[in-house]
Amino acid sequence: MKFKKVLLVLGLLIATIIFFLPVPAELGIAGKNAFVVFVISLTLWITNIIPLAMTSLLGMALIPLFGVLDINKSFSLFGNKAIFFILGALIIAAGIQKTGLGLRIAYKVIMFFGGGAKKLIAGIMITSAFLSCIMPEHAVAALLFPIIIQIARSLKLKPLESNMGKALFLAMAWGAVIGGITTYLGGARNLFAVDILEKNYHLSIGFFEWIKMSLPIPIIILTITYYIIIFRFKPEIDSSKVVQKDLEQILNKKGELTIPEKKLIFVLIMVISSWLFLSRAINISISSLLGGVVLFILDIVNWNDIAERINWGVILMYGGAIVVASSLSLSGAAGWLSEVIFSNLSINPFLFVALISLSTIMLTEGISNVAAVAIILPLTFSWGNIMEINPVIITLSVALSGGLAFCLPMGTPPNAIAYSAGYYSISDVVKIGIILNIISWLVIMLISKFYWPLIGVDWYI
Repeated sequence: MKFKKVLLVLGLLIATIIFFLPVPAELGIAGKNAFVVFVISLTLWITNIIPLAMTSLLGMALIPLFGVLDINKSFSLFGNKAIFFILGALIIAAGIQKTGLGLRIAYKVIMFFGGGAKKLIAGIMITSAFLSCIMPEHAVAALLFPIIIQIARSLKLKPLESNMGKALFLAMAWGAVIGGITTYLGGARNLFAVDILEKNYHLSIGFFEWIKMSLPIPIIILTITYYIIIFRFKPEIDSSKVVQKDLEQILNKKGELTIPEKKLIFVLIMVISSWLFLSRAINISISSLLGGVVLFILDIVNWNDIAERINWGVILMYGGAIVVASSLSLSGAAGWLSEVIFSNLSINPFLFVALISLSTIMLTEGISNVAAVAIILPLTFSWGNIMEINPVIITLSVALSGGLAFCLPMGTPPNAIAYSAGYYSISDVVKIGIILNIISWLVIMLISKFYWPLIGVDWYI
């Protein structure tokens, strides 16, 4: 806590100094004050002295107050389509939780991989990763958490002692983290980054295009992570048949698919089909909202179901972060800083992208991944312009890197949820997490260098 207070004082001191510095002629007072708001927001995001959502709202209030953008422009940036896609996706995810469809899918997949201990670990990872392709990763972790607790108790695993217990919870957490980069649904930072791309360059990445570009990365990292887990935390048991019996009993009690579950399956098929095949005709945000509304029309959910299961602070955090990030570009602050730093600096474009990818991975271990993307992406766009790097390459490198936090509980909600079970300590995962960070970074860079150009994503403008 003392360290956070030191960072808070230091950050606010830097913001104050910037505020009172003379205004560079090429920048203007709006651009200078954009840096002031950015440093204040960055300080509060890192220290988390106040909730992340409140930091984002503070940033929104300070931007017009300090004359960075006028009030109508500032607040209108909050109402972007990324926010409404997230809202619709969260409503659908709440429906998956409320109806029990998510649990049914989880039980089925885990039972399919049951029998041996290693197969069970693989099943949990794959289940977690798959579900994170269709719902937010924090919702997946919350959904699977009670199942993993039940499995650990059925196997009589001792917290902090059992390798099997550590492996089970890490498989859940890291499966969700890795699967969450595959689509826009797993982590809102993906669509958040694309929204910043569209605002700056009038370019967009469709739902299916994102999957095509990202898919090799989670497949490779998921495979490597599984083998690292079972090597580092070698299960002390061979069979998990007792777990299968428990899960079978629970599934039998659920019986056949209920009418709400059948209705929800129909809605999911329609919405995901629209995202995949009709995104150029019907924006994915519209499909997302319509899907959420249809859940109410078909009486699958009611308002209390949604209000209880949606973290509204997430919406506020994402929206405010978009405003703060956009203000750096719209005020000219990001462009000015890039010109000052990179106009006379010669650096290899691949090395530049590698550095920003690594920086994002490191930053997202300590702060919200959305905040990490909001901090890095606007600046790197401007720097990328000078080197004539395709902004799509930069967007993918930052957004995908921003989703891969393995070390610390505060890095991402699945890590925090898994850690809360008490089956492993931070010291159990820091070293292995750093290794996975490095591996993930190398995989992203290799895919960016060799795979993306093959599917038409060129490195240069």
